[in-house]
Amino acid sequence: MANVDVIALFRQAALEVHDRQFDDLSKTTVIATLGLDSIAVIEMVGFLEDKLDIRIPDDELSQVETLGDLDALIQRLAGAKETA
Repeated sequence: MANVDVIALFRQAALEVHDRQFDDLSKTTVIATLGLDSIAVIEMVGFLEDKLDIRIPDDELSQVETLGDLDALIQRLAGAKETA
């Protein structure tokens, strides 16, 4: 599962979970600027967790501001799962 394309999965989650399409996303995109409420973000994170078969701890998720932060967190969690 190494090198997960988190931005592509985030786009997929937005489309499938909330029927929203985001074209101009990058690792510097601040998630709070996307117009998603906290419930939407939680549902999208649940989508990512299910797709990647990982669990993202709430305390770590609360520190995520950008898609790059989310990418780094998911890469770390996915990598840790592979070595377990």
